[in-house]
Amino acid sequence: MPFQPYHRFANCSKLVKLVTTLNDNGKITEETFKNFHRYHPALIHKLRSAKYNLEALKDKLTSTDIQEVAVTTGEFLFEVNMFIDGFFYNSGSALDILARVVLTLFGEQLTGNIYFHTAQTRLNSSRPGDPLLSRLVNPSWRVTFSNYRNTLTHELILASKYLIEIDPIGATPSTQIVFPLPDDPKAEPQDRKYRNHPNVAKYASVHFTRILSLSNTIYGDIFIRAESSGALPL
Repeated sequence: MPFQPYHRFANCSKLVKLVTTLNDNGKITEETFKNFHRYHPALIHKLRSAKYNLEALKDKLTSTDIQEVAVTTGEFLFEVNMFIDGFFYNSGSALDILARVVLTLFGEQLTGNIYFHTAQTRLNSSRPGDPLLSRLVNPSWRVTFSNYRNTLTHELILASKYLIEIDPIGATPSTQIVFPLPDDPKAEPQDRKYRNHPNVAKYASVHFTRILSLSNTIYGDIFIRAESSGALPL
């Protein structure tokens, strides 16, 4: 089933088709072709999984009756944290797998420990000044995102407090369940402060779009260069 994100992801399909064409014409190395078809599907899987968890989270927060939350608080908190955990885990993994795709298409040797920043470090060492390096510099938003993701993976849950927002506009006031993210995810739940990111669903939506955009842009840059050179690795 084609991956349908929230914005155009056309560069993904274009690069996949080009890799196939280059392989048919004998213009791609066997190792590059093999590794691309190893890591690219894994990247799409992680992006689809992140999207699934994000949409499940939104649905849970909008479809659950307020009275039901009061009766089943423990189960409700479990499900919300499960979807938040799934979103952050898969989104972070997608960035790390994206690094493997990049290194594969540049013909770099792959090792066991490769993370998003590894691609920038390795290319900067072997190809200083390469145009793609500017795409691989850690985005300013990634530090906070990674702190949330790492805390969820290794230490604490994030969603420990929820709010009921009431919108009085209109004939029938609407209510919404909102989970804020703690400013310091490592703080104990009773000591947390919530100022910077008051709505986890909105935070996750913005960052998922950023990850998709970054992946699409990198795929597009590589596609243009590979099409021009007529061969892979670059």
